[in-house]
Amino acid sequence: MAASLHFSPPAEALTVESARAALCLWLEARRARARFTVPAGEASWREELRWLGLEWDAEAAGGDAPAWGKSLSALEECAPSPWGQWGGRTRISELRELGVLPEALLDFLARTAWAPPAANDELLSREQLASLWSPERLRAQPVRFDFEELRRLNHAWLQRAGPDRLLEPALPYFRRVGWLPADELPPVARGWLRDVIKAVLPGLDFLSLLPPRTRLIFDYHPENYLRVAESRQALEREGARDVLRVFGQRMLEDSWLTVERFRGILEDIKRETPWRGRHLVQPIQVVLTGLPFGPELDELIPLFERGAELDLPVRVKSCRERVLEFCSVFV
Repeated sequence: MAASLHFSPPAEALTVESARAALCLWLEARRARARFTVPAGEASWREELRWLGLEWDAEAAGGDAPAWGKSLSALEECAPSPWGQWGGRTRISELRELGVLPEALLDFLARTAWAPPAANDELLSREQLASLWSPERLRAQPVRFDFEELRRLNHAWLQRAGPDRLLEPALPYFRRVGWLPADELPPVARGWLRDVIKAVLPGLDFLSLLPPRTRLIFDYHPENYLRVAESRQALEREGARDVLRVFGQRMLEDSWLTVERFRGILEDIKRETPWRGRHLVQPIQVVLTGLPFGPELDELIPLFERGAELDLPVRVKSCRERVLEFCSVFV
């Protein structure tokens, strides 16, 4: 039995292939009850190993290496796509920037190295990987970096993580576009942002997509959305102006819109017009969000109203402000 298994990456930055080798060594160390060791120093890959949850047991100049360690299957580049081109030489820092969760990346790396005896759709945590690991199941043939599989796994891990777990890693993406202050958010703003993340989470594949998915909350400008074909189509559909006339009248009666009041307005529109279904809902969605699709208005309306009361670098517009601004540009 090896006393220690040593990981020493060939470069300063951790790549996908070197991270995969570290994962296999870490798993084997746990199986063999050996120490997982790394060289001493201050290289950037050390922080990336910690981010992945692959903590080492000790620092050492060297150690044992299993025979299979030098024969891990190559991880070939995927075909070019709008998301870029990814492969074994991709830096882990690039995937972190994309918004891949560490647990999702570990799950993905394990599947590219070996065939775990579990269903393909089952998410495998670090602890599950440790209990299932067997070097006899290592893949012998080169494997292509399957970006769609990574996206599927990351989406599933995001859903499992939930908004509370995602709040902290989400903050840099909002700060980078200037929507949140650089200093600590007060509790009321943190609670609101948690609910923002919750609203868009079902359609989220990567954390880097949070700004475009939440633009309708932070950066509402109806003149921009009126150029969107789907928005124009919803507004030009028969009955849209009748719906908007009643909706606008009711909205101007109140300064604050609650979900209960919104549902009451919908009932008013049904009584005063014959329109139902998408003829009723989509024009209102366009007025409040700019788009005839997206998160449910029952979720968004409280976010608009609560957000309008927060002191943020950008103003989150209330429902009434959105109606007034929309009416000023829609002809």
